Amino acid sequence: MKFRFKKNVNRRYTLLVVPEGTSPVFRFKFRLFYLLAILAATAVLLTSVLVLYAMNRTHTNRIGTLEAQLSDSSNQFRNTVVNKEQEIDRLLNELMELSEKSKTIESKMSELEQLEAELQSLTNGGTGKKKDKTAAAANTPAKASLSAEGGVGGESIPLTDQDIANLVQETKDSITTSLKEMPGLQQRLEQTKVAVEEYKALMAILPTYWPTVSTRITSEYGEREDPFTGRLTKHAGMDIGGSIGDPVYAAANGKVIETGRTSARGNYITISHPSGLKTNYMHLSKILTKVGDSVKQGDIIAELGSTGRSTGPHLHIEVVKNGSTVDPADYLRKPGEED
Repeated sequence: MKFRFKKNVNRRYTLLVVPEGTSPVFRFKFRLFYLLAILAATAVLLTSVLVLYAMNRTHTNRIGTLEAQLSDSSNQFRNTVVNKEQEIDRLLNELMELSEKSKTIESKMSELEQLEAELQSLTNGGTGKKKDKTAAAANTPAKASLSAEGGVGGESIPLTDQDIANLVQETKDSITTSLKEMPGLQQRLEQTKVAVEEYKALMAILPTYWPTVSTRITSEYGEREDPFTGRLTKHAGMDIGGSIGDPVYAAANGKVIETGRTSARGNYITISHPSGLKTNYMHLSKILTKVGDSVKQGDIIAELGSTGRSTGPHLHIEVVKNGSTVDPADYLRKPGEED
């Protein structure tokens, strides 16, 4: 069995509005179709309003969340920018320090090259010339030393990108050059070190060590007026004034081959050196070594005196080469002259 409901949307309805009192009655006539349409439109409108309200609330919350995130991101970005600027400043300071250090390395290498030249000159028999150790530092002064010398000032002008690039390139070139030159310099210094050791060994067997405390020369080698007769005679050694009891040092490594006393020499010592030279020490007040003793350069071998043919306390030292005396000044170096 089927039930069917017949809908008549065109049916008319009348709505009566009866006011109180004697006012007339209002009648509103309408069809069911329009009533349903109005109700449907109202429902759609209400639904739309509710949906829009919900969407607005959702969007409002979303916008608030995005604004908070944007604010946090902005703060983080600002902090990042500040940190980056600080990091850039730190890197620039380190770059400046590295640049100064590279200049210092160049300066030190120049000093080492000068030292190498001096050592080579010395071992080759030259005297060499001292270099002012502050010269290189004066050419590339450090910031600390500049500040210590006096006041500093001027405008604060930031470095441009080109300035930074130039500084980086200069520092890179300086360090690269130093690294390239360093192995060769190190090798040359090693060779020079060997030569210096050989030179020191040679100097130890040559009578170069100053034999007394005093450096006052009272009579040089060569022709002179004899202090006793006044006649022109040859002085075979060098006289060095001093005080009785002053130590007398061996001028070079060697072996004591003779000691004794004569009327002219007074107490004396003769030392033979590996170089083939001999040295004689005369007018001693006391002999502190004996024949056969091996002595090192600088060892105390006697005490200064005025024995023998002498007018006062002094050391008479002779250097004998191939059986003949030579000027001791050609060998002896006063303290400080070896620097």
